[in-house]
This record gives sequence, structure tokens and C-alpha cells, in this order.
Amino acid sequence: MGKQKKKLKIKKKRVWIILFLFLIVICLGIGFPFYQKEKQKQIKKNYSSYVITTKKAILYNQKNQVVGSLSKNVTLPLKKVTDFSKSRFPIQDSKYYISYRDVKKSKKVSTTLKENYLTLGKTVFTKQSVTLSSLKKESITFKKGITATAEYEDEEFYYISLWNQIYKIKKEKKIGIREKAPENFISILHYEKLEDTCNDYSCTRFADFIEQIKKLKENGYYTISEEDFKNYQKEYIVWKPKALFITTSSTNEKVDTISKELGISIIKTSSLEGYSFQSNNQKTTNKPGESISRYAVKSYTSYENLFKMANQEEVVETEPKPVTVRRNEQGIAVLNYHFFYDPTLGESCNETICLEVSKFREHLEYLKNNGYKTLTMNEFKRWMYGEIELPTKSVLITIDDGAMGTGKHNGHKLIPLLEEYDMHATLFLIAGWWNLENYISPNLDIQSHTFDMHQYGPCGRGQLNCATYEEAKKDLERSLEIIGNKDSFCFPFYYYSDTAIQAVKDVGFSLAFVGGNRKATRSSNKYLVPRYPILSSITMNQFKNIVN
Repeated sequence: MGKQKKKLKIKKKRVWIILFLFLIVICLGIGFPFYQKEKQKQIKKNYSSYVITTKKAILYNQKNQVVGSLSKNVTLPLKKVTDFSKSRFPIQDSKYYISYRDVKKSKKVSTTLKENYLTLGKTVFTKQSVTLSSLKKESITFKKGITATAEYEDEEFYYISLWNQIYKIKKEKKIGIREKAPENFISILHYEKLEDTCNDYSCTRFADFIEQIKKLKENGYYTISEEDFKNYQKEYIVWKPKALFITTSSTNEKVDTISKELGISIIKTSSLEGYSFQSNNQKTTNKPGESISRYAVKSYTSYENLFKMANQEEVVETEPKPVTVRRNEQGIAVLNYHFFYDPTLGESCNETICLEVSKFREHLEYLKNNGYKTLTMNEFKRWMYGEIELPTKSVLITIDDGAMGTGKHNGHKLIPLLEEYDMHATLFLIAGWWNLENYISPNLDIQSHTFDMHQYGPCGRGQLNCATYEEAKKDLERSLEIIGNKDSFCFPFYYYSDTAIQAVKDVGFSLAFVGGNRKATRSSNKYLVPRYPILSSITMNQFKNIVN
């Protein structure tokens, strides 16, 4: 009996085990599809064109072998996925995979390559384990090394673009280099002296320098810093076109102030120890050598030659012969204003050619109180051609364009002040832009500033200078149909060319004005009459020095 009971007990136990296993199989049969469905749902939820790691993650190859790891917060671009039954996502532009459990959806990130850099072109590689760190301190480790293109480098790291981000690789013996950086050119513009007033050709007035930099920036040129230049010389960087390195031997504080105001780098040569420069007006390369070529900007450097320098073209300049001025030959200051505004009325203007009304009033007050005659354009023309004589204290006031504060429709600052002080001025009007009726006053002469060529043209200079002779002549003739006076013309942006001058002459203008920052005399070229650009930074002492 005892044996039978024992056998029965064992039999019952087996039955229960079989029933238990049967129940497990049934549960699995019912639950597995549900589990698979929930898993696919989670995989799909975590998938996006871009994902970010939520913890330290494993990097897999196509054979599901572990080949590396990623730290938390690494953003990755993924290939397109349509089958969400697989638990690993393929990473864009690679043969690597990441588990869906280690990531979540993320927004697109862009490469943080420095502005104005081009790819350096060096290939860095290693077959040993290497760790890359992003600029935000995330990291990626490749167990069997990596091959990548360096975007740029410095003394300690190579910087590569990987999955739309910049990562750095520490320079070590195990890192190999396969290619050298391509030859790269920049223009070095050297200003020997920058001063408020100049007495020799090696000096450039701050006012002229500011205008030159503005025109270069308007045409897409940019400056690099001292550190940038040193890295460029070591072949760590490749620059996009139109890179300029500006140097000066001047050490005055105003250089720093203007550098900040213009948003550019002006490097004092005293800080460039260990470099030897020669001012041979040729382009330089990033090939280290005993002497580095640079362009020397002189007081007589034309805008045409300045742009040749910026474009890395060879420039040949000869020091101009002194203008022979007859003893006691009279010089007349021609003042060139542009825009007027009144801060007390809530008005503002950020351009260097804008002038506060209060300053303009001070100028007129000084001229009136000191007995100056403000000339009409006809008087100035007749004097230039020797038809009449003028008082020693004579000045010609000119205003360019017809914009802010010059007309009855755009601020009405100019005419009321001229009439209040009973003084004369000449407005060079862009005839096709504004109605002539807005500027009518017995105290204001209206002259031509083109019909519709006051823009930069495809040649990088004023549109008039880019135009053919026929185009230039047609525009000038259209301006005369409106203005009806051929006494004088003003070149936009102070740019001129032989073709433009010929068109001005052939249309019948008696005079043409540019910049120059010197007084006009009867010996002056009548189609390149110099003027003093009046900038917002002008002081009263500077104004007095100009007109006296």
C-alpha cells in the first residue's frame, strides 16, 4: 500500500508539472505577439531622422558586433527605416548601428564649422582605439580606430565633421596623416600709418580708411584675427575666398576704437613677432618662409587698386608727382554731406555718413560768423575755368543722393537750415529715385548723380563703372532730362573709370566730383574734383581745419 501511494503521488506531481508547462506555453502563445507589437510600437516611437542618446550607448557593426560606444546626448542622423521589427537603427553615412533602447527622437543639428573656414583636406586615421570629443563634451569611442577628413586643426587637436557635428581628435603618435592641406591664399593689407591728418604718402587718414573698409565689407570681404593668421601660416586652416589680414604700424588708441566700430580685426605689427614681411604688393600663401608678401596701401591708392589687392592681384603703383601749384593759388574746400537726422525727434542713423542736425547747424554758424561765402555751383564752375575770382574765404557745400533729411518728403532738415542762414549748397540727386519737386529752394542747386546707377555693379564697384559707354551715356542723358543742368556731375561712391569719365564729358558736363580729402584748385582735374567727405565722427576742430 505504501508503494502504491508513493507512485500515485509522483504521478499527480507529473500531471501538475505538465499542466503548468502547458499553461506557460499557452500564455507565451497569447503574450508573445502582444509583446512584439508593443516592442515595435516603442521602436517606432524612438525613431526619427535624428535621434539623441539617452545614456551611454553601444555602437554595433553590420554583424551586430560591438565596435564602440557613445556618451549620453550624442545626436545622430539615421537612415530611412520602414521595417520596425529590428531593434537597431542604421546610422546615416556609416556602417554602424545603435539600439532603439538607447535613443529618443531629436531635432536636426548643423555642423558647427567656424565661419569662413573651408575643409582643410587632411585625412587623419588610426587603427587603434580612439575617442572623439565634441565641442560640447559629448564623446564617441571607436574600438578599431577611424578614418576621417580634418576640417581644421590647432596645436593640440584635429577637428573633424562627423554626423553633422564637429568632433576633435587629440594629436598623438597613433594618429596618421595621409594628405596635406591645399595651397591657400589671403591678402595682407598693410597701412603703415593711420592718423586723423596726414602729411606723407605712407599715411592714410582714418576717414579714408573707414570708407575703404566699408566698401570692402559691402563686397563680401572679411578680416581674420592674429590667431587666425598664425594658424593659417601653420597650415591649420583653409579660408574661404575674400579673406583679408589687415596690419598697421600705428599704435594709437583710435585704431582699436575703429576696429571695434567696424567689427573688423586690425593687427598691430608690434604683436607679430617672429614674422618677416615685405611690402611687395603681391599675394601671400600659407607656405612658411623667411619673408611674407603683403600689399602696402598708400594715401594715393585708388579704389581700383585696393580691390586688386583684395583680389590677390599684382599691383604696381608709382608715387604721384606733386601737383604744381602756382604761388598763392587759391584752394577751395568742397564739403560732401549725405544724410541728416535729429535724435531729439527720436530719429537715428547708424551709417558713418549720417550727420546730426545740431552738428550741421554748428558748421553753418561757423561759416556765417567767420565771413565765408557759400558758393553756387555756377560760381564754382566759372572760378574753376578762370572766368571769375572768388573771396579767399569761399566754400562749396555739396550733398549726395537726396535721402534722409535732405528733401521735404524725407525729414526736411537741409533746406530750412540753408534758408535760415541764407547759405547756398548743391544737391547731387539720383534723378530716377525721387521727385525733383521735393528739393526746390533758391538756396539749393540740383545737379546729377546718375538717373539709376547708384548701386554696386557686377564688377564690384559702382554700377556706372561696370556699365558700357553706351549704358553710361544713356543713364546720364536720362538724368539730364529731369535735372536740366550740365554744370556738374558726381560719381557714385567716388568710383570712376576712363569709360565713365568719357561718357560724362561727352554728355556735356563741365565738372565732375569725387572724394580725395583735399582742397580743389584750378590745377585740379576738372572731372576729378576733390571733396572732403563729412562723417558723423567729425569734430569742430577738424571742420575748422578743413575750411581754413
